Amino acid sequence: MTHTVSKIPLLSPTPGTERHLKIHRFGQQGVGLKVYIQAALHADEWPGLLTLQHLIGVLKKVEQNDGIKGEIVLVPYANPIGMDQRVNGVVLGRHSFSGQGNYNRNWPDLSVMAEEAVMNIKPEASIKQKQASIKKALKTGANLLPKMTPLDELKAVLLSESIDSDIVLDVHCDSEALPHIYCNKKQLSESLELAYDMACPVLLIEDMPEGDPFDSAQIKPWLAVEKSGIPSGCHSVTLELRGQSDVSDSLAISDALGIVRFLSRRGVIDGVTSEAPEVKIHQSNLAAVDSVRSPASGIVVWEKELGDSVTKDETIAHIVDLDADDPSLGRLPVVARSSGLLFSRQRDALVSHGDRIAKIAGDSILENIYGDGLLAL
Repeated sequence: MTHTVSKIPLLSPTPGTERHLKIHRFGQQGVGLKVYIQAALHADEWPGLLTLQHLIGVLKKVEQNDGIKGEIVLVPYANPIGMDQRVNGVVLGRHSFSGQGNYNRNWPDLSVMAEEAVMNIKPEASIKQKQASIKKALKTGANLLPKMTPLDELKAVLLSESIDSDIVLDVHCDSEALPHIYCNKKQLSESLELAYDMACPVLLIEDMPEGDPFDSAQIKPWLAVEKSGIPSGCHSVTLELRGQSDVSDSLAISDALGIVRFLSRRGVIDGVTSEAPEVKIHQSNLAAVDSVRSPASGIVVWEKELGDSVTKDETIAHIVDLDADDPSLGRLPVVARSSGLLFSRQRDALVSHGDRIAKIAGDSILENIYGDGLLAL
């Protein structure tokens, strides 16, 4: 049996308390492709937590039939710091209470390590050997990252576990949403395969997201050595499993089987067959996504549902002005700036002026009138 479970101790936040990460490992190190999957880096995003529990169960059965043909590393909860950030019974796990910001921003860039590794690679080395040398250097760089604060240490540990992987799935969710994937434009074909296997209807394609999220930390070093003729050694995406409330065994089992289908397609596991539901995938450049803002404060009333097609200048919601003297006149329309697919909405009904309340996967690049990016928050 190759399934092992390890506990990695983390810095203690206060006297008398302890933190740790659990790591599930399947397969053998250095055999086949290495896959790294983590859930809930944003600790208030829970669908992935249940999905990975079901995935562990499926992989244990695959392992019993000698079906693990690669190395699989699962982190069932990636952010014990954020999971402990509870105020009046509400988990606020997106931003660090320590003042270090969004947990999925400002991840270390190890591109320099990759570039230095290229300088020491013999020209006659094969592509596989060159990629292995770069991964070794990246692993060394991750192990040398500073660990001055609990969040610094958490990032260093997660990068050390993931940075030498061939496939990285960072599992998140939105407020209310259809399943969707953020992928780098140079990894479109692999990401389309994942979308089909996951029955994921929305694929958002980016050059490189602002803010240095976790998935870009895996990709950036390979883009840095691209000019040396070395192809990328890591396919890394952010996988968004619907909305915060979409937590159920049926959904989690379906998503776990989707990941299994993808791993089977990539030759990481064997002996598991299941048919993916047919899905039409809407592809949109990230710069073509209309991040809809509320034009006023009040109660949002939706005119369009998730999955609806919308046209430019169409009303998708109204904001009800609670201060209006005449309620029949106190409604302000929310208008789409782009034609496309409504794939995400804000779950909370009470909104403030300027809040991001919806996302529309559009077909044409939009002018950035807000001065920040889709992933700025």
